[in-house]
Order: sequence, then structure tokens, then C-alpha cells
Amino acid sequence: MDQDHIDSLLERYLALLDEYTRLRDRLSRLQSGVHQNIARANFSAERGLRYGQDQYDGRMRASRVLDIRVEQQQGTGVPSFGVVDATTTARTPDDGDVDSGSEEEEEAEAEEGRKDDSGEEEKEKDESVTKPVDPLRWFGLLAPMPLRNAQGLSAEAVEQVIPRLVTVDAEMRNLEIEVRRARKKRSKAAQQQNKAGAAAAADSVSAGEQVSHTTTQVEAS
Repeated sequence: MDQDHIDSLLERYLALLDEYTRLRDRLSRLQSGVHQNIARANFSAERGLRYGQDQYDGRMRASRVLDIRVEQQQGTGVPSFGVVDATTTARTPDDGDVDSGSEEEEEAEAEEGRKDDSGEEEKEKDESVTKPVDPLRWFGLLAPMPLRNAQGLSAEAVEQVIPRLVTVDAEMRNLEIEVRRARKKRSKAAQQQNKAGAAAAADSVSAGEQVSHTTTQVEAS
């Protein structure tokens, strides 16, 4: 039974390893495409113009944020990584995590918020709805197509490949721990079985010697 469990864990590990290898290959191809498109954009740019860090806006804001979730399935607690749009991310807790105490605190905070100046409320509202500027705007309104292609490839890598790659890596590390634990458990069970067998054999030998000794005494008498 332990061996079947270990085999299933190793089968899952090999499947994740195959997916990890394919994701690394896909990420490498996306990164190569990004650099090639940037090189094409610079090659076809006007004289003296180069698309690079010199044109970055120091007021840049993240348009995508990291989302980490821990799935408590079968008690593993393996984190799952994802990327979500920063403009649509809700910073509110889940319904299942809110108890009566937190609801009372939220009501108290809401009551205090109503007492604030209307000017501050309008300012906070304006700041909350401010959307990040498209990075392509840093290079002008009419960015070349290779530069747009580079942005699309980068977005694909950040949104799809990298989060799944990190998630698979975390699952593989967790499976390695489970395999070591299963092998250790199997080793302990085998040692206990060997000890039990040795004890049974010793008892059998002792019983045989006792019978032989009794038989010798009977024959002598």
C-alpha cells in the first residue's frame, strides 16, 4: 500500500516536471521574442531615438499585481500564484472570513469616515479610481508595431507563464517532501516487521530448545 502511494506521488511529480520543462521553454521563447521586437523597433526608429529606460516615466504604477492563494486541500497548503489587474482588484476580505466583531469594527470605521471632511473624501475617491497609464504612452501616441508586440509577449509571460511556473515549482517541492515522508514511513514499517519476524524466530528457537531439553530428560529417566 505504501509503495502504491509512493508510485502515485512520483507519477504526479513526473507530470509536473514535464509541465515545468515546457513552461521554461515557453518563457525562454517569449523573452527572446520580446528582445527581438525591441531590437526591430530600435532599428526602424528615427535617427537619435532609442526605446529604452531613458524614456521611462518615474511616476509609473503597476498595472498588474500578484495574487497568492493557499489551497488547504488534503492539508498540503501549497500556494497558488496568479496575476490580476490592479484596477479591478478588490481589497475586501472574503465573506467567510468576516465575523460579527469585524462587522462592528467596519461599522465604527464607516461612522468615523462620515465625519471626515468632504474634500478629503473626494481626494481619496479620485486617487482610488486613478488608472495606471499604458506604458506605451511613454514612447509617444503612435508606438511602432514591434514595440506593441513586445508588450503583448511580456504581458503573456507575466500573466500566464510565470505564475504557473512558480505554482508548479511549489507543488514539486511539496511532492518531494511527501515522497521523503512516505519512504521514511515505509522504512520504519519494514524495520518493525523485521524486528517482529526476528522476535518470532527467536521464540521458535527457544521453544524448540526447551522441547529438546525436556525430551532428553525423559529419555535419561
